[in-house]
Amino acid sequence: MACSARSSVTSHPHRQGRLQRMQRNPLMRRDGRIGLFVIYVAALGAVLSPARAGDDPQYAYGWPIQAPKGAGAYLVELPREAYAWAQPDAGLADVIVVDAKGREVASGPYRPAAPTSHPLTLDAPLLPVPNGSDGVAGPSIRRSTNGDIVIEPGAAPATGHVHEWLFDARSTIAPERLEFPPTQRDAKLSVDIDSSNNLQDWTSSASGASIVTLGHGEGAVDARVVKLAGMAARYYRVRTNSDDAPWEADARVTLSGSVEDAAARDQATRVWLDAASTATAASGGGVDYDYKLPAALPVSAVRVTLGEGDSVARLEAISVNSAVSGDTLGIIVVTPGQDDQRPLGVPPQRRQLIRLHSATPLRSAPKLSVGWRPDRFVFLPEGEPPYRLQVGSASARRAAWPVDDAVAALRTRNGPAWRPEAVTLGEAHPLAGAKALTSTAPFDWTRPVLWIVLLLGAALVAGMAATLLRKPPPADPGDPEAH
Repeated sequence: MACSARSSVTSHPHRQGRLQRMQRNPLMRRDGRIGLFVIYVAALGAVLSPARAGDDPQYAYGWPIQAPKGAGAYLVELPREAYAWAQPDAGLADVIVVDAKGREVASGPYRPAAPTSHPLTLDAPLLPVPNGSDGVAGPSIRRSTNGDIVIEPGAAPATGHVHEWLFDARSTIAPERLEFPPTQRDAKLSVDIDSSNNLQDWTSSASGASIVTLGHGEGAVDARVVKLAGMAARYYRVRTNSDDAPWEADARVTLSGSVEDAAARDQATRVWLDAASTATAASGGGVDYDYKLPAALPVSAVRVTLGEGDSVARLEAISVNSAVSGDTLGIIVVTPGQDDQRPLGVPPQRRQLIRLHSATPLRSAPKLSVGWRPDRFVFLPEGEPPYRLQVGSASARRAAWPVDDAVAALRTRNGPAWRPEAVTLGEAHPLAGAKALTSTAPFDWTRPVLWIVLLLGAALVAGMAATLLRKPPPADPGDPEAH
């Protein structure tokens, strides 16, 4: 075995010399490994490094924020121009606040403090709703411009006993109890009471409540009070299955509950915008008047005045969502001398196209005004000021900061009257503009190119190593075999 090993070594003198030189110079092997390691680390670092600042999602427009120092939180209202850039399908999640270095700070929609309230008791007339007839359209229930209940009978005369009544509380009230009027005869019936803010969507406030009046004087039973619960509402509906309801035509109910103090409400000031008619078209025997707003604004009220030559009109307000869909906002009846009427309130929602439909043509398009309250955002003083408001992006969305918890902690520490410090906005300036609103972002070639460089570097190092291994070693003057 020893003879065989010796023969193998002597038969490869060049390999023996190379081995001897590598043994004498171990730095040769170590330097090769270090060089290869450095190349791989550099390439991998370039591939795995975070995106540069220029690769961050872009926003369309920005507004510099002028904020006083020392506040625990700041409140910013979205300007009207911001709604033209905020994506409607993003739900205002493409609204952020950044610091002087462009880093996002903790921000989110502002939740107003709970308003104070006081007890209220009021009397309201019960308005009977006539029954409909089979196969014929029943009565129509709508709101007038100032919010009064309008009950229009159906095409056929009403038949049978009344089973449904409405009453108007005149303001949004959180209900607690409802007292029905006394009766001249004995009665025992079960009623359902519902509440609504638009006469279309109803929520139960009491179900199957009993009303009993038996006898008079000592020993009589007089149970005419029903306890209520549920959301605060302005309109209420009473229904019964009994054909023997004891209430007269002029009966009144007494509603007790609590109402918010309007002066103490923590809300943005309502802004009014006059909208010009953009299109007029015949529709269903009447006329449609369209009004396109400059942006999809959170409209919460509408009011109408007639043009010259028109004195009375009945208009249906519609929020147009698409060519085939829309939401009915309510009926507006305009008569002479109604300039001081209250506007028609509608659920706050971003709307851009409002349509007024008149069953009869008018001499000129009505004048429409929309009321809206700007959305408000709160942000915390993180990072380095000055801060900037950024709006509008197809892909970027605001981080889920626990801003509500932070605001609640500040209210606990500073008292219920505490409010975030209001800021002012400077002049708007474009960032990425309309490019930020495109849904297809350009392909980022940075990562693929870096991977290609990494692979090419690895192949080059492997090729160099193979070449060095195949190359015969230079002659060593100290090696007797080299002579």
